[in-house]
Amino acid sequence: MAVDTDQLKDVIARAEAHQAKLVLALAKLERRIVDYLATAPLKDGILFDLEWAIQARSELRKLIEEEYLTTIDGFVREYKAVAGEVATMLATYGDFAKLDPNVVSQLQNLSFRGFENLGQEYLDIIAKQVYESTLTGQTFAVGVASIQQAVSGDMARYASQQLHDSLLQFDRSINTRIALDSGATKFTYRGPDDSATREFCARHVNKTYTIDEIEEIWQGSWGGKIDSNAFVSAGGYNCRHRWRPIIED
Repeated sequence: MAVDTDQLKDVIARAEAHQAKLVLALAKLERRIVDYLATAPLKDGILFDLEWAIQARSELRKLIEEEYLTTIDGFVREYKAVAGEVATMLATYGDFAKLDPNVVSQLQNLSFRGFENLGQEYLDIIAKQVYESTLTGQTFAVGVASIQQAVSGDMARYASQQLHDSLLQFDRSINTRIALDSGATKFTYRGPDDSATREFCARHVNKTYTIDEIEEIWQGSWGGKIDSNAFVSAGGYNCRHRWRPIIED
């Protein structure tokens, strides 16, 4: 196995380990939210206390920060090690430029903000459900069930995909930054070629292109494409590939 694909497999394995840990963290978050909502002052199973519903938002925010964002912060801190692994991998293929530590920190912060935004989105959804239950007269248990589904269903699914894509995009960003700083003009599309490989990736895997050719390829459309940057997004959502730079003598 080549050094670049070995390192890429390690990154994918790290992302999968993060996803497994996130499942546990979100399960704990769900339990803590349910426990907190059990303290709501109900009358005949209905929440009439509008002030309690409004104040619940701050407690829900605290729970999301403690269980979800604290877990994510631990994952993103590991990205620094991934950056070093990318630099070490590229060094086996040529005399590449040194990586600026400030770039690593900036990319880590950018990744974390993406997870913060997802947490904020689901805080809004959960808090709105609590608030609206006081207005509709809906049995509070129905609202709690909807909140559980939001956390263990939708939030878990989106956060899991984001974990994979965030780490792989970070890896590709470091890879691309070093490549461009080193004057690379050609890249080989690297990664697995198996039953899970999307058509776009299967068509280009192990082929070498210039930057202009890659940008031209990027003008096409395909299932799962992310409207971003060719070198950062590669094949799109859940992609396991990247463009490895070539330094020519």
